[in-house]
Amino acid sequence: MLSVSNVICEGETGKFAANAESIGWQGSSGTTKVLPANSVRRAEWSEGRLRLLCELPEGQTEVLKLDNFQATDFDPLWRYLEQNCGVYLKKHKPIAVLEERDFDGALKGIEDAADRVDETAPGSVQKKAKEADLMKKVECLRDGLDQAVSGDKQALSRVFADKGCERIGRLRLVVDTVQLEVYHTDERWKHLLSKCATIESLLKELGAFRHWKPSKDGHSESLLRREMVRELRHRQGEDDEPDDHAAEHYEEPATASGYVAEPVEAAPVEVEESEEEDMANVFHEPTPEAKPEAKPDEEVTDPNAVRADAQDAESDAAIDGSGRPVRYTHPNSLLEGWVWKRSRFWKRWRRRWLVLLPEELRSFRSRQAARQRTAQATEVVLKGSVLRVYSGDGEAQQARCFCVGVRERNYYMVCDDENQKRSWMSEIEKTLCQR
Repeated sequence: MLSVSNVICEGETGKFAANAESIGWQGSSGTTKVLPANSVRRAEWSEGRLRLLCELPEGQTEVLKLDNFQATDFDPLWRYLEQNCGVYLKKHKPIAVLEERDFDGALKGIEDAADRVDETAPGSVQKKAKEADLMKKVECLRDGLDQAVSGDKQALSRVFADKGCERIGRLRLVVDTVQLEVYHTDERWKHLLSKCATIESLLKELGAFRHWKPSKDGHSESLLRREMVRELRHRQGEDDEPDDHAAEHYEEPATASGYVAEPVEAAPVEVEESEEEDMANVFHEPTPEAKPEAKPDEEVTDPNAVRADAQDAESDAAIDGSGRPVRYTHPNSLLEGWVWKRSRFWKRWRRRWLVLLPEELRSFRSRQAARQRTAQATEVVLKGSVLRVYSGDGEAQQARCFCVGVRERNYYMVCDDENQKRSWMSEIEKTLCQR
């Protein structure tokens, strides 16, 4: 018999207990959750938080979310789950947190190394050596950014949104202007460019992105020269900056730290799922609060607690004269309906209207947007690009979840019931999967 007190489930403190036959929790109010021990299919642990994926009769699944365990509880839980449930308890490492001081030191090293590269005569042996030295600096910063991007996104946003996005702005300025001859195709360099773009996307999604420029009073002559080079390239049409760099800006006064920020209005970016399995972010989200109803484009932390069609006035059962549901938005659609879709970086569940057409799968922020033929879909998955469609309950740690896998990434969606899930999986596989 295993027993642990002060365990929290759905915001209520209670007692966790488990034996050879069953596993469960009882709250201080008398609320109980009891499941057969042999129903546990997957178990995950992160910093005192336990998640159990259980398979119920008739193929349904439930995720039991338990928090506030102590570090000393891990070993007894691990032994219990292995002996009685035949399940390995996966332990996640603590979420990485980016430290401003560490990044600032690494960034200064890259700036200095880039200056030495540009000061060396083109085509010389010395220039190649300076570029090799820069790549060593890049490797250190790249690895740190890798860890940060896969860790605490709020901390990452706090670090890079500070001072009008100065840190990512300085890094972007250097990588855009340094004159590389030998190592411009090096994998380390390309990886760093990718991480820059990822961080900028995260800031845009949060609405915190600013195009940063160095100020005459607060920054080095080297950064000012690089800004002049970038502006000259931009005027001559030689740069590869995206269109939003040309957006209308306003200039803020320099502060004591000597920076000038240029705000850019950025709409939230709908980003796709990573193809790699990343369960740690499930644990990073706070315990969800009960919500009586959903709103269009609403974000929730627990899609199993709120129906995606909670505010939908039109019933799926209503049929028009041609025998199609009246709420369908496309005359040739095979299936349409509300789902919760998980975003890539923040792992947030967003309400989306899903439309399956003979040639593609589309998602929209609302059904009204789907009806407007000029509205842009947040996602488009083309016919022939889908490798597989499968149940994603275990990977997403959410019941009624299915996954659409393409070569570059995975898309996770949660339905309101098992019948919807089966319908979506069947129709998408039949229509879009590679043959």
